[in-house]
Formats: sequence, C-alpha cells, structure tokens
Amino acid sequence: MSNDAFNSATDSQYDIEDSTSPAPRGKGKFLAILIAIVIIAGGGYYFISNHSGSDTTKLQGKVALSEQELRDIVVAKKLTVYWAGPLAGAKYGLTVTGTGLAYIRYLPDGVGINDTKTLFRAVGTYVQKNAFAVNQNAGTQTGNVGFISADGNAVFYNKARPTNIYIGIKDKDIQVEVFDPGVDQALGLTLIRGQISQIK
Repeated sequence: MSNDAFNSATDSQYDIEDSTSPAPRGKGKFLAILIAIVIIAGGGYYFISNHSGSDTTKLQGKVALSEQELRDIVVAKKLTVYWAGPLAGAKYGLTVTGTGLAYIRYLPDGVGINDTKTLFRAVGTYVQKNAFAVNQNAGTQTGNVGFISADGNAVFYNKARPTNIYIGIKDKDIQVEVFDPGVDQALGLTLIRGQISQIK
C-alpha cells in the first residue's frame, strides 16, 4: 500500500465507544479500549529521541520505535508479535501485556504516540486456542464473511465492521487482528501472501 493510501485512511475516525467487534471473546473491542487506556495513561510522557526510554516503556507503547528498534526488542524479549510489514516513513508503538496480548500501532511520520484516538493502523496478536478452527466457525456465522487466505490461515470479518479483520494462524494458538480505518485497507492487507507475518 502506498503512503498516500495510508495517509488518506487516517482521515477516518475509529469510534472506540461504538466498537461491536465480531471477534471471539470481544477482542476487537478489547483492543480498541486497551489502546485508549495505554495512550491516556502515557499522555504525560514525551520522548524526543528514538533511543530514549527503557525496555519497560518501549513495551508499554510509550516510545515511537523505528523498524529496527521494533525488531530488536521483539527478538530480544522472545515475543510472539505479528504485524502487517513495514510502512515507509512510519514508526511503531508496541504494547505487550502479561495476558498473551501484544499489539503494534503504526505511527505515520512517527506522530501520534500520545494520541487518545485510534486513528491509525493497529495489529493485535492474541493467544487463542485452536485459532484456525475458531475463526473458521466464526466465518460461518450470520453477518460474517470467512475464507482461507493465500497463507493458509482462516480469516473472517463482520460485514458491518470491515475495518477489523481476524486471522486464525494455521497450526498455532494465535489469532491476529488487523485494524485500519481506511475502507478495505485491512482486508487488502490480509489478501497479500506474506503481508501479515511474525516479526523475527
């Protein structure tokens, strides 16, 4: 996806209060609320340098990381984190909890680390037992669309909220949620082979 496409996508606003995610156990709503809580809690922190902040603050979404810094901390901490690949000119906010949740916020031009609204692309990684089967079943539910991606993963989304796409990773207890406020942007990312991948 081009920078222009992404920048135009961020003009939309994701309404946290109106989140009605079809994800198992309401994870889409949880992701939006968690992002808001972490951002608000970190509202008093401003980091001038990419290299400022301890590993703790980097894992709390309070530091805008470069691509290399993101890769370095994920590998060093042996975290299971999926993303939608690098975006030219972007920095990344990484939040990891002790409950098996990790998510990455894409920050165009590094701006928005303290933003209290979810205006940017985000990719969440959840522990979900039998994620592939769970997503296959969810895809058959009324109002949902399900399919197998080019990567062999089970994908579904709700027709009323195509900004949130859910991917059950084949042979792993991992579900990935891709959010993008732009029309069809999240779905488009899941259709490209290898686009949604684990950071290694």
